[in-house]
Amino acid sequence: MKHRHKHGRGERGASKSRSKLIALCIVIVLLLLLAYQGGRWLEERNNKPEARGDYTERRYASENIIDVDGVSYAKRRGITSILVMGVDRDSGTEISATDFRNGGQADFLRLIVIDNASHKIDQMQIDRDTMTPITILGVLGNKSGVRTAQIILSHGFGDGAEYSCQLTEDAVSNFLLGTDIDFYISMNLDGISALNDVAGGVTVTLEDDFSMIDPEMTQGRQITLVGDQAEIYVRSRMSMEVGTNEARMVRQQNYISQLVSQLNEKIRADRSYINTMYDAIEPYIITDMNRGRLINEIWAARDYERDALVELEGTHRVGSDGFMQFYADEASVQQAVLSLFYEKVE
Repeated sequence: MKHRHKHGRGERGASKSRSKLIALCIVIVLLLLLAYQGGRWLEERNNKPEARGDYTERRYASENIIDVDGVSYAKRRGITSILVMGVDRDSGTEISATDFRNGGQADFLRLIVIDNASHKIDQMQIDRDTMTPITILGVLGNKSGVRTAQIILSHGFGDGAEYSCQLTEDAVSNFLLGTDIDFYISMNLDGISALNDVAGGVTVTLEDDFSMIDPEMTQGRQITLVGDQAEIYVRSRMSMEVGTNEARMVRQQNYISQLVSQLNEKIRADRSYINTMYDAIEPYIITDMNRGRLINEIWAARDYERDALVELEGTHRVGSDGFMQFYADEASVQQAVLSLFYEKVE
């Protein structure tokens, strides 16, 4: 009995040894298979590198590069864009907190692009009758949709202040193919006279007859505009023979060129004059640019080169409502955006 018992224990021990050996062999085989598969994966990965995306596409995305007709353009760096609005409403006009459709029209629109890298200023005046998508508000101030209308009407919605300026900025951005605008400055009617007088009055030759409004402002006369005369000169339109805004835009450009020249002369002579100028117009403006930033931009730009005004081609026609409409040529708008905000990639 002892012998059989001893022999059984030996068989069980041998069986356990065989089981351990078999298990060890299986583990070794699995390790070899894993090593083989890993080697194959590395070999295939080296033969076909993992896709990391096209370098050119990633560079274009990071540098705001676009292709137009086979030519690459990059967004210009170091530029500041400012939308200047002239609103046909006096500063003293009060608007009800619940009135979102009487903010006054943006009668004058000019986009200024300051390039501090190249010390250059580009400008584009936007016809007030330009047809473009604008945001429409309901009577309670809720956005009720978008419709194509004269860009001048965009400011009429909102609160007559910041909200109206933002809606106008959005309309201009839509018109310029979605281009972002950095800042806005809005000036009410009576601010024109204040700015004109702080500059010492602007001398012009009257190409049109304004004597129906002011007896002193007869056609052909050279006059130094003072007080309300500046507002009459840059705003009057409907009393003129031509119903479009073109003649007035030419007049406004002549006036602004002379005004800026006089202001820059005063600034060069005395930097503190910028503060005098700002104090004179502050009651009449609304802006999202703080005083320090605006003053610094004016001081830096005093000697910058000013290119010719960017002008858009298009067609004027009277709409079914009897009001003038301006349809800008799409190619002209695209070229203006490229000229103002982009540069060719060499």
